[in-house]
Amino acid sequence: MVIGFHKQFVPLIKSGSKIHTIRIDKHNRWKAGMKMHMPTGVRTKKYKQFCGTLTCISIQNIQIIYYDSIMYHYAEVFIDGNKLSEKKVNELAINDGFKDKADFFKWFKKDFTGKIIHWTDKKY
Repeated sequence: MVIGFHKQFVPLIKSGSKIHTIRIDKHNRWKAGMKMHMPTGVRTKKYKQFCGTLTCISIQNIQIIYYDSIMYHYAEVFIDGNKLSEKKVNELAINDGFKDKADFFKWFKKDFTGKIIHWTDKKY
């Protein structure tokens, strides 16, 4: 199955520092064992597969919930229903191709429910 990427993530995937991707999966399409074709420019004339076919090793559910109070605006991240510590959120962010959790939360700006699609053995 095709899973497109923004160009900024290509060198990180090729170097092995981005080891998974986080996606909405409303129709529960992604399953362990599926073959993944990884291009940029999906549905355009600039379509380009940038690495060989990889296999989805595992899937984890992810939920990001934002909270607002009078003094704070913060988010919590849950993987398979378990709340991640701040240290684990930072690890997740880096493994997903971001500089740190602040960079991660600039990308995921609001509540989010989806899947982590792993192509390594890493689990949270």
